[in-house]
Amino acid sequence: RHDPPALRPNMVQAPQPLPAARGRHDAHSSAVRVRPIVLVHGASHDRHTWHLQHAHLDGTGRQVLALDLPGHGDDRDVPLTSIEAMAGWLLARLEACVSAPVHLVGHSMGSLIALEAASRGGERVASLVLVGSTLPMRVAPALLEAARSNPDEARAMVNHWSFAAGDGGPDVDAAKAANLAMMARQPPGVLAIDLAACDGYDGGPAAAAALRCPVRLICGENDRMTPPAGIELLRESLRSGGCEPQTEIIADCGHAIMAEQPARLNEALSRSCRD
Repeated sequence: RHDPPALRPNMVQAPQPLPAARGRHDAHSSAVRVRPIVLVHGASHDRHTWHLQHAHLDGTGRQVLALDLPGHGDDRDVPLTSIEAMAGWLLARLEACVSAPVHLVGHSMGSLIALEAASRGGERVASLVLVGSTLPMRVAPALLEAARSNPDEARAMVNHWSFAAGDGGPDVDAAKAANLAMMARQPPGVLAIDLAACDGYDGGPAAAAALRCPVRLICGENDRMTPPAGIELLRESLRSGGCEPQTEIIADCGHAIMAEQPARLNEALSRSCRD
């Protein structure tokens, strides 16, 4: 066992609390000259999964909104059971929180939500960044059953497969511990609901074909949950609607890109969400 070393810029430890998105943010005000960036988390996570990206983007003067999905983090509403319902909720939140088109960024389950929302949102979405995504996002039956009957075991399975194989050293050990703690903080049943929503979402190809905004796909080179080879249907669906996605593979990284290679992801997001 490795004891966590002193905090480093690229290391995940307990995140500082991020402000919850409340009220309306006027992106046309003189204080905001660029489009807001909205970050959508994945299964059994909350807005704090983005804390390193939020800090980086906020530090460059960007307006950044990291949202808790219903029933996650500090949100006390009932969790929604489908990607379509979560996308509808997200669009309603965007309508309530921002007054200009946004750069929409989603990770894993959040990428499906962002994809579905962007397909319906029209000019509300200026660009789309899908991190650790694939179509369809099927979940192994053994994991679905574990999430229902033995959540601790399921969280351990997800945590193990979220990171690239091998001994990543103390930084990765700390990231794994932080990731597991975040999943454990979510209310009972959330992991099972989220995984079932991912597994049951079949609308991705149609949503991708309907997109008219720029799209960037960001994948971890060693992602064992949504491998880079699994984005072909997503790319084909985007192209069928006339969208040519940009694809970026981040080396030495698994599914937990925000934690494993935060600096590289920060750079990729800065390039994708320039204006």
